[in-house]
Amino acid sequence: MNYFRAFFSVLALSWCLTGCSDSNEKSGTPELPPRLAQGKAIVEANCYVCHAQGINGAPIIGNQKMWDKRLPKGVDTLVDHAINGFAGMMPPKGGNQDLTDQEIRLAVEYMVSQVSQ
Repeated sequence: MNYFRAFFSVLALSWCLTGCSDSNEKSGTPELPPRLAQGKAIVEANCYVCHAQGINGAPIIGNQKMWDKRLPKGVDTLVDHAINGFAGMMPPKGGNQDLTDQEIRLAVEYMVSQVSQ
């Protein structure tokens, strides 16, 4: 009987401790700062189709080689290209005119932050 009591006590304690841990800690994914988390949400809702697959030459999120020639231009230039469109390949605001310039900036900052991680 004492064996079962000890077993279930340990099991219950482990469930409690698991419930208290951070889910990001379990996955090994660090939590993003709020600004980048906002940018990530914008990217996932608006930019992911092209920037996950490289459609029309869109630099793939996290792909160092594809971003190497863009990063030296600076974030302000990349934001300008995203807002106004670029080279006939990137439509203005990614084709979503409802996005604000600030939302575009957050999305660009998030994508840039993912390059060397």
